[in-house]
Amino acid sequence: MKMELVNLNKSFQDVSAVKNLNLKVNDGELVAFLGPSGCGKTTTLLTIAGIYKPTSGDIFFDGERVNSLQPKERDIGMVFQSYALYPHMNAYQNIVFSLVLKKRPKEEMQREAKRVSDMLGIGHLLDRKASQLSGGQQQRVALARALIKQPKLLLFDEPLSNLDARLRMSMREEIRRLQTNLGITSVYVTHDQVEAMTMADRVAVMHNGDLLAYVTPEELHERPRTLFIGQFIGSPSMNILDAQLKSIDGSLHIKLTDGTTLPIPGERTPKSCKDGDMVKFGIRPEDVKLDSNGSVRGKVTFIESLGREHLIVSNIGEQRMQLLTEPGNKISLDSNINISVDMRKAQFFDAETGLTLLWE
Repeated sequence: MKMELVNLNKSFQDVSAVKNLNLKVNDGELVAFLGPSGCGKTTTLLTIAGIYKPTSGDIFFDGERVNSLQPKERDIGMVFQSYALYPHMNAYQNIVFSLVLKKRPKEEMQREAKRVSDMLGIGHLLDRKASQLSGGQQQRVALARALIKQPKLLLFDEPLSNLDARLRMSMREEIRRLQTNLGITSVYVTHDQVEAMTMADRVAVMHNGDLLAYVTPEELHERPRTLFIGQFIGSPSMNILDAQLKSIDGSLHIKLTDGTTLPIPGERTPKSCKDGDMVKFGIRPEDVKLDSNGSVRGKVTFIESLGREHLIVSNIGEQRMQLLTEPGNKISLDSNINISVDMRKAQFFDAETGLTLLWE
């Protein structure tokens, strides 16, 4: 199924939760809606499902306007954060509940329940009550309940938020594998950038009801369109420093607040800028290195062991810069360090609007 949102708006009294949203989801594609709490992603999902009615705008499934259709008429399956299983029913009864409502034959329900439960590896759990299942098992039952309807569109509302980190990883793999194999068009709402970046074909980043970007995960990371995206995507987050553009010996540099200057490669020249303009300079921690010959000097204020690497936080004058190093270095708190910055990976944003100065 192809799904399209055209000028979609949703307001609650005087609060605009979704503002003039336009996007298309291709047949068989998994699209993630990513953003912080309150950004409008779940409201958009529930509007697609028909649980909310749009204030204005249109929703199309395969070219057909579905604004007036009830949720049960939209041929969708939903998987919720809370699982929403009936506690008095066993797993089998939860899975086949939609077929019971449609008064399907018992043999069909048994056949379809076996199909989806075997697909998800929960065939041996069908007699257990929901309260007897672990969180991961409950999530699989909820997914089986959605899949048994053979929907044309799958909607996920933060389905892994209640699981521990290890189980989240395995369920990410499971959901993506199933979605790819079955070819079901899917919309996946999450505040977890790892889920969005590892699972989705494209990511829609939302903030305060606005769609900021709708691109592939790679482009989102490498070519952030706004300062918000640059800081929101990536862990640890991108360093953002105040800087001034300076022309030195005919070449463009940035001057940090402590007086350090760094040359800007030609391909990273900020657009529509001139000598003396203030910009926001962004660089990811993985593109900053300890280097005895580095031109940036800092003082270490924090060290965090991340296992395979260490996160070092240093003060550059009155500003803060994070970098990643391999374990085993002799760096200690309050020590002075020299840093090199890979300016081929630099990002520049307008100091007032926060919009990129590099990408169209």
